[in-house]
Amino acid sequence: MQYGFHFDALRCTGCEDCVEACCAQHGIPRSLSFRSVESYEGGAWEESEDGATTTMLFTYFLSLSCNECSAPLCVAVCPTGALRKDARTGLVSLDESVCSGCGNCVEECPYGALKINPDDGRAMKCDACNGSVSSAVPGVGPLVVPSCVEACSEHALEFGDIVRLRALYGSVASVPPLPPVEVAHPNLVLTMAPAMLDSLRWEGGREGLFERRL
Repeated sequence: MQYGFHFDALRCTGCEDCVEACCAQHGIPRSLSFRSVESYEGGAWEESEDGATTTMLFTYFLSLSCNECSAPLCVAVCPTGALRKDARTGLVSLDESVCSGCGNCVEECPYGALKINPDDGRAMKCDACNGSVSSAVPGVGPLVVPSCVEACSEHALEFGDIVRLRALYGSVASVPPLPPVEVAHPNLVLTMAPAMLDSLRWEGGREGLFERRL
C-alpha cells in the first residue's frame, strides 16, 4: 500500500482552511504549518509587428504538504535514521527523539515539507494525521483522514491509496514551479486548472518566469 494526496486545482479557492485545520490539529503556529497554500503567477505580454498586444498570463493556487515521496530525499540525507519510509503504508515518518536537528532534510526537501521547531531545534513534519503509521495499516487500524482534507469545504483535497487516486484522476504530479517528478517521485496527483495548462505551454516556464506570492 502507498498512500498519497490528490489536489484539485479546479476546486481550490485559496481560502487556507486546510492550513488552519493543520495548525489546530497539531497545536502549531502558521509559521510551522505542515500544509501551505500558495498562489503562483507568471507569463508576459508580447507585441507583434503590427503593434497588437497578446498576453499569456496565469495564476493558480497550490495546496502543498508532505507528498510521501517514493524516493524521499529527506530520508536519504538523514544521518540518524530519524526519518524513514514505512514499507506497509509508504508514509514518511519522523522520530523526533532521534533527530539531531542538523537541518539536512529541510534543505533537501523540494516541497518545503519539513520545518525546524524553534523550541527544541529538531525537525518536524506532516504525519498525515496518523501519528504512528501502524494506525493506517489495513487490518491493524483505520486510516485517519487528515484534518486538512476534512476541513476543505470545496473538496479540493483527498487522501488515500495512490493507485486508486491515479486511476480516478490521472498521473500528473508536477506543474511549475514544482520540480519534475523524477526528483523524488511524489505520491501526489494534480487535477489541473486551465491556468496550469497555460503555464506548461509557456516556453521557459521553469526558468524564472514564475513569482511566488504568499
